Amino acid sequence: MTTATGQHVPLALSVSTDRVADWAAGEALAGIRVCLVGGQRIVRSAIQEYLRGQGVEVARIFEDEQSLLNAGGYSGLGRATLLVLIVSGGAFRTFHVLKPMLDSAGGLPLVVLSDQVSRGQVYTALRLGAKAFVNLNADPSELLTAIRMASARKVYLSPEAAELLVTDISDGAKPPRARATGAAGLSRRELEIVQLLCEGLSSKEIAGHLHLSTKTVENHRYNIYRKCEVDSIACLMRHAVQHGLIAL
Repeated sequence: MTTATGQHVPLALSVSTDRVADWAAGEALAGIRVCLVGGQRIVRSAIQEYLRGQGVEVARIFEDEQSLLNAGGYSGLGRATLLVLIVSGGAFRTFHVLKPMLDSAGGLPLVVLSDQVSRGQVYTALRLGAKAFVNLNADPSELLTAIRMASARKVYLSPEAAELLVTDISDGAKPPRARATGAAGLSRRELEIVQLLCEGLSSKEIAGHLHLSTKTVENHRYNIYRKCEVDSIACLMRHAVQHGLIAL
């Protein structure tokens, strides 16, 4: 093989960028152990087989959230490092009961797979602490991306879900303002904290990341909510996406 500059490279050493990307993706998935919760049996089985084929270990499977709680909650997760919640019929059922358990597990990353993609579904998932939201009708590769991102404590929304966050709540709502307007009054530190909040970090985690006290981060958080005129992390994320303060 000869490069554009005329340099000869042994064919055995030339690897396509696609194969490199596939290898890197496989490396990123190594060590991830998933707990599947919810959904119909055939759906759970199909997801299990697909993930195993991609090198992702499925540690435990539960019919629903209550089954996990009955199995001992946190101890029932076994060696799982990430939870995938399959939501059918648009109902989160008893997941609010599971959230304290996941928090006690060090904020175990959560990926929500839903058969419905509505603004309410996305906001509810984010409010409950989900790191990623994917439509069950999406390409399977999106699930892998969501798992990689969530495992790295990053936010991932499927295109349909992300689009909802930049769509006005009502037809009569004013169009999004420019970035300069959306960021007006926010300091550089506050913008930094906005990014971390929208990535799903808690105030304590942000404090450790920025070498600040938790109280200082909470003060910044209060000021951010006041300046952006929001009252929840879901509303803050919508505002941040609308005004270009973060990149999902």
